[in-house]
Amino acid sequence: MAGTLGKENGAVQNLGKVGAEISEKEAGRQMQICALQAMNWLRKAADGDLDRVASIFQLKCYVACTSEFDGISRVADHASKVFMTAFGEDGRHPRSVLGMIRLPQDAPVMIDLVAGLKKNEWGEVG
Repeated sequence: MAGTLGKENGAVQNLGKVGAEISEKEAGRQMQICALQAMNWLRKAADGDLDRVASIFQLKCYVACTSEFDGISRVADHASKVFMTAFGEDGRHPRSVLGMIRLPQDAPVMIDLVAGLKKNEWGEVG
């Protein structure tokens, strides 16, 4: 899943950079929303059955921030916790965290995710 933004009511609600217009706490909340939206996409890909998620292969967290902000890993922790809570050991993942100048739609955070699915009852993966 590429470019999952933290949208509420169909749009990114709080715009700007972490360390300027956006607090670290709000950025963490937005990161959690990104992860929950990714879970919804995973559910759709798995025909509504999250038990078919075999593992999270990779998580990339992007944080639009000022050059002085040094908490991007703490912000990304909010997304990681969603997957580890939902999938236990299968939710553990390698993670990259990147500080950015700007993200699409002036969102403060965004994630990319690579996950593996188990075959369904008909032997299909997707």
